[in-house]
Amino acid sequence: MKLGNGKKRKLRVNLFLFIPTILICLIGIVTLLSTTIGTDGVFGDTSIVQKQISFVVIGLILFLITSLVDISLFKYIQIVIPIYVITILLLVALFPFGPVINNVQRWLVIGGIQIQPSEIAKVTVVITTACIFSFKERYNQWLLFLISFLATLPLVILIYLQPAGSMSFLTLMIWFLVAFTGLSNQLRNSIALLIVTLITSTFFLISFNGNWLYLILSGIALIIGIFAYYYRDSWKIFVVVSFAIGLLLGAFTSITYRGILRDYQRNRIEAFLNPKDSTEDIGFNVNQARIAIGSGQIWGKGFGNGTQSKRDFLPEHQTDFIYASFAEEFGLVGSLFLITLFGIVIVKSLIVTVDHSDNLFFSMILIGLTMKFLLEIFINIGTNLGIIPATGIPLPLVSAGGTITVMTLFSLGIVQSIINRGGSHKSSKNIIDNY
Repeated sequence: MKLGNGKKRKLRVNLFLFIPTILICLIGIVTLLSTTIGTDGVFGDTSIVQKQISFVVIGLILFLITSLVDISLFKYIQIVIPIYVITILLLVALFPFGPVINNVQRWLVIGGIQIQPSEIAKVTVVITTACIFSFKERYNQWLLFLISFLATLPLVILIYLQPAGSMSFLTLMIWFLVAFTGLSNQLRNSIALLIVTLITSTFFLISFNGNWLYLILSGIALIIGIFAYYYRDSWKIFVVVSFAIGLLLGAFTSITYRGILRDYQRNRIEAFLNPKDSTEDIGFNVNQARIAIGSGQIWGKGFGNGTQSKRDFLPEHQTDFIYASFAEEFGLVGSLFLITLFGIVIVKSLIVTVDHSDNLFFSMILIGLTMKFLLEIFINIGTNLGIIPATGIPLPLVSAGGTITVMTLFSLGIVQSIINRGGSHKSSKNIIDNY
C-alpha cells in the first residue's frame, strides 16, 4: 500500500471555499453570543460560546491538516475498515455509557466534551461507500451497491435506536446519493428511481390520510414505465425491478408509519402535512420559529435584541432553531447573506466535482460530502421555515455543537485536498480555481 507520492505538499487554500467557511463560523459564534444576552441586556453564561470557538479552532486546524493529505488513501480497505469499526463501536457505546438527555442517547461524554457519533457516521458512510465502489473495475457494480448498503445498514439502525429517526434517514439518503453516483447509465437509473419514488409516495400518502386519489402518482409511474420499457430492450428488466422495488418499499413505508415510527415522529409528519388539524403542542416549535423569522423583517431587530429567544418562546434557539434566532436579529438581509455564503461553498464544491468527473472515487467523495452539507442546511432552514417536518438536524457551522462543527470542517478539508490535487485536470481553468 503506497501512502503518497513522496512529494512535499504546500499549504494552500481556495479562497472561494475558505473565506465563506470562516464567515459562516463567525456568524455562528456571533449568533450564539447574542443568545446569551438576557432581557436586561446583560451577558449571561457564555460557556457555550467559548466551547464553540474552541471547536471551530480545532476544526480549522483539522481542515488545514486534511488539505495536505492525499485523499486517495481512503481507497485502501486497510484504512477504511478501522474507521468503520471505530464508528460502529462509538455508536454501540452510546447505549451502556451515553447519558440520557431529553429521553435520547445521542452523545458520549469524554473529558467533559460531548461527542455525537452519528455525525461521524455520516462521513464514514461517504468514505466507506466510495472505497467499496473503487473496486468497480473488478466486481459487478450492483454487487458493490448491495455490499455498500449492507455496510451502511448497521450504522443506520444504531442511529435510529438512539432514537434519532431524522438522522438515520439522512444517513441513509447520503449513502444512496453516493452509491447512485457510482452507478453507470444515470438516465436509466434516474427513471427507475422516479418510478420507485412515485409508487412509494402513493403508499405512504394513502396510509397517512386514506385518500385514494394519490393513486394518480402510481398512474404517472406506470406511464413513465411503459415508455421506458419500450425505449430500449436493455431497460426492460430495470423497469420491472423498479416496479417491484416500489411496491415493496411502499408496503414497508406503510408498515413503518403505522407500526414502527414513534408517536412523536408521526406527530411531526402529521403536523407538517396537515397543520390545521394538528394540536397546538405539536407545531409549537415551528410556529415560534416562523414568528421569530417574520418579526425580523428586512433589517432585523439588531444584535442581542431578539425577543423570542430572550423570553424562551423559541425552544432550542442555540441548536436546532438557531437560524430563527439569527433571522430575528439580522432580518432578511442577514439571512440572504448567510444563505449566499452557504451557496458559494456548495457551488464551489460542485464545480470541483464536475472537474473531477473522470475520477469516480473523487466524484463520489465530493458528491457525498457536498450533498451532506446541502441536505443539513436545507433540512434545518426548512424546519425553521415550516416547509418540512420538524427534525433535530443542526445548522452546520452555525448551531452550537462540537462534533458537527469539527466533522463539517474536516469534510471541507477533504474538498480542499482534492482541489489541491486538481492540477492534472485540464478543465479546471476558470478564475475560481486560480486561488
